[in-house]
Amino acid sequence: MIRKLIGMVLLVLMALPLTAQEISGVVLKNGKPKKGITVWLKKADKVMETDKDGRFSFTDVYQGDTLQITATAKADAKIVISDWKEITINLEKKNYTFNDGTTETSAEYIMLPAMKPGEGVTHDMIMRSGLRTIPDIIRNYISGVVVFTDGGSTKVQVHGINSVNSGTDPLVVLDGVAIQGADLDTLVPVESIASLKVIKDGAGYGVRGANGVIEIETIK
Repeated sequence: MIRKLIGMVLLVLMALPLTAQEISGVVLKNGKPKKGITVWLKKADKVMETDKDGRFSFTDVYQGDTLQITATAKADAKIVISDWKEITINLEKKNYTFNDGTTETSAEYIMLPAMKPGEGVTHDMIMRSGLRTIPDIIRNYISGVVVFTDGGSTKVQVHGINSVNSGTDPLVVLDGVAIQGADLDTLVPVESIASLKVIKDGAGYGVRGANGVIEIETIK
């Protein structure tokens, strides 16, 4: 009976989540604190940029989650979180090191695959970029698309700048629902986007897609 009771208690304890912790750190580039580096807490799907002293911090962090730090446009540092509270990450030319106060570890960068034509921008690409608006994502990832400000709002024009007039907005399709004249600055939080694709010829949308189509799928 006692053995059964102990076994039941152990099963309950194993089912409980690990205690959340707070983690903070500093990102260096070649030994110097670096501002504006994107740090992504991957499983929790939280992202922030380092401050002027290269520092970042997250609350409600669980062991086994991953810090993914944008080193270059094509390479990331990736660190699995243990039971430490403070970490120093140094981004060097060919590899990176991280120090948890007791040991220093050196590792090679994760090289990211290039975006293939027609593939679109993925959730991972958005989160690691640190970009916070849909127009900024399009500006940075989609070539041949013009993003500009008009009357205080951000506009996207798929077919160049020869006719910046009313009626040139692309069709926005959000989770399969067409939205004409959507405000891309406030449409959805970027962290909720699973994928974003620009169809320049509007194929499949007939006359409605004459100005191009922005397809957005959100995380279900």
